[in-house]
Amino acid sequence: MLNMFERHRLIVSVSLALLIITVVGVTVSSFSPSKKSEYFRELKDIYNTVNQYDKEIMSWESAKNTLVDLNYWNDFIPRYDAVSDEDHDVLVLQNKVKELAIKHQLRALPEIRKYFGDYLNDNLGGLNYKVTILNDERNRIVVFTHDSFTRRSELEKFHNTVSNDLRILGFKQIRYKWYELEKLKDEKYIHYSFKDLPDNEVRRFNISAIKN
Repeated sequence: MLNMFERHRLIVSVSLALLIITVVGVTVSSFSPSKKSEYFRELKDIYNTVNQYDKEIMSWESAKNTLVDLNYWNDFIPRYDAVSDEDHDVLVLQNKVKELAIKHQLRALPEIRKYFGDYLNDNLGGLNYKVTILNDERNRIVVFTHDSFTRRSELEKFHNTVSNDLRILGFKQIRYKWYELEKLKDEKYIHYSFKDLPDNEVRRFNISAIKN
């Protein structure tokens, strides 16, 4: 018969052994075999979708759909950030998906910005705003024209409404003019510049035009 001390020591030894087995199991792989198989299958489906993605952007509606797709891909990838080096096959496929998603983002953003300008112009035109996207710098400069911009408070109010969406979409500068300035020979405007957000930087395009 084991005395009380020996029984206690045996219980502690067994507990430590189970803890070591658990830690080793987590170190070897971040996934159980069934979970890894499920994740890998999902990731492979995403890879096939992104690899065959060839939608053309011909309107704001198709541009908006592309932003929704980019959001889905970029939301999906972080699910695999915790995998260990033992899950090399998952890591390789994850990186391929990320590279393809960035490639599509780089290709799509200039067109998305162009059609976002059209969308704004259509929605604000009835209020006598004019919206122009300059076709240089990958369509990264937008010009708003409206007579209310002669009042600084009105300009800043408008700027605070649109600036976040424009920054997320990768615009680098917003220019504000009023119609009298357009009559001048020299180009004059008030401008706000954003800290550079490269088109290849992965991010969520959480803009109001998609929410609405």
